[in-house]
Amino acid sequence: MTFFEKICTALPGFSPPCGYNSAGLPAIFQPQSPGSLLSNLNDLSFWNKENTLTERWDNFPRFIASMQGKRLLHLGHKDADCDALGSAYALSRVLPGAVGCAAGLKDNARDLAAWLDLDVHLDPDPAAYDYTILHDLLKPDLLGMPLPRRYALFDHHEPGGHRNSSLRNGLSEHAEWAWVRPLESSCSLLIDLFQAHAVPIDRKMAVALAAGLLTDTGYLSRAHGPALRRLGRILEPVGLYVEDVLAIIAGPARRASARPSVLAALHNLREHPCRDWNILVAQTDTREHAFTLLDLLTQLGSDVNVIGFPQGAHAMVVSECRQALVDQAGLDLAGLMAHLGQSVAAQETWGTRSQGRIIAPLPVAQATQLCVDSIAQALAN
Repeated sequence: MTFFEKICTALPGFSPPCGYNSAGLPAIFQPQSPGSLLSNLNDLSFWNKENTLTERWDNFPRFIASMQGKRLLHLGHKDADCDALGSAYALSRVLPGAVGCAAGLKDNARDLAAWLDLDVHLDPDPAAYDYTILHDLLKPDLLGMPLPRRYALFDHHEPGGHRNSSLRNGLSEHAEWAWVRPLESSCSLLIDLFQAHAVPIDRKMAVALAAGLLTDTGYLSRAHGPALRRLGRILEPVGLYVEDVLAIIAGPARRASARPSVLAALHNLREHPCRDWNILVAQTDTREHAFTLLDLLTQLGSDVNVIGFPQGAHAMVVSECRQALVDQAGLDLAGLMAHLGQSVAAQETWGTRSQGRIIAPLPVAQATQLCVDSIAQALAN
């Protein structure tokens, strides 16, 4: 009896329907000996640790089996990025269903959806489906719609790990199924699950998963060894290079649309020296242009970037630093933004040690300067 057969035999009343392989699993899973499966898992060392996942890794096939025959909705957070969209698309290839989000897509996610030929359902109604699978979602208000009564969850917002995140997922407790692990992206979580269970990853799935990993690591500026190995394991078998994925999600059309605003922000870019580090400060007119500018400055290798822009009647400031400042200088942008938020009655603060965001009832210039001063003081100590 194979390893997977033992799992399926242990499920009370389980009877494999049509389309399942001889091991009693959906046909997409490739039966293999216990030895070869464990060899896969040895490459993914964290899966062998106890109490590190909301669900055990070996419950993944059982989850897939339980979803068969259901009308599924794969739902990312509002204003979905490449990580939410890539995760939703990749799992929808294993568990067919609609892919959707509220409030539209970020520009690079829209480029990715176009390349995938994916029809993204905007503002879908979860009640119209049998079951909802949430992707890359930290807390209910980031969904942009009422939380479904029943849902499964795939997410990477959890304290610990290389991301040095202080964010704790607020949805896993009430999920019927949940895989939450402090990785660099939700797509990384699916890469590991797919490869641990020998789920084939074709060219489109590889592009979607790579896009999520690339964008959530600042185009690899914050990537560590395991992230790079994950990327290699999905791109090499399908003959892709990183530049092939970047050509899709950072294409000339997107850059051209943001060019006037980004150039204006760059023209007014100022540098705030602090010890051996430099803080680059800018203001722009929209959230999308701010993140485009953030990507550009990160790729240029700046130490810390602080960018402010209007968010309705408030100011939003995003900050990002190189991983070296976290490791060597002990910088914690999420902590700094949370502390600052208490003194300015911020509407919201969140982030990781290398990324911070704050929304405050202040003029953009004042909010931006307060963030710069807070970061500079932390680096000076």
